[in-house]
Amino acid sequence: MNFTLEGVDPRYPYLKKRLEADGHRLTPDSGHVIAPPAERRGIPYWRDEVYAVENAALTAEGAAELLMRRAPRPVMGMRVLVVGYGRIGRLLADKLAALGARVTVAARRPAARAEARARGYLAVDIIYIPAPYDAVVNTVPAPLLSGDYGGALCMELASAPGGWQDHAPVLRAPGLPSHYAPQAAADIMADAVYRALEVDINE
Repeated sequence: MNFTLEGVDPRYPYLKKRLEADGHRLTPDSGHVIAPPAERRGIPYWRDEVYAVENAALTAEGAAELLMRRAPRPVMGMRVLVVGYGRIGRLLADKLAALGARVTVAARRPAARAEARARGYLAVDIIYIPAPYDAVVNTVPAPLLSGDYGGALCMELASAPGGWQDHAPVLRAPGLPSHYAPQAAADIMADAVYRALEVDINE
């Protein structure tokens, strides 16, 4: 099968190698277009649930690694606020807690806050975040946050428009799997592309 890679993505050299190793060809005019997921065009691999979970896991791991490199103190004992408790937020909270961080989850839905508390985390309403933190990691693509929460290292994982309403200093890391582990991210993408094509063919 022929594929076309459109746009720019750090995964593409590894994806090209994987596709060619699987017997496919890369051509500029194929109808099977693979584009970065934020662009929402071409083969809809981003709708694949397995892709969503595996990509979230890479994002959470990459965020934890980035926090360890950029924070001025060890993660162990650090007060970390994870904003949002979807796939990425849940996985990230678990990884940071395993490293010894004191994790607080900010979520809009009461059920999400209840789940976070059931897993041993503090939980606050996303519209009222009362305490200072050492780090704040946002996973929600909506401008709900303001300031630096007492001098915290603020990290943005969400896509545009991101989570901050103001011009607080923020470490922006959208599309983290592509930069943290491009080869693994490329394999996840390739597998999702194949599954999406199977569904399309069978339909």
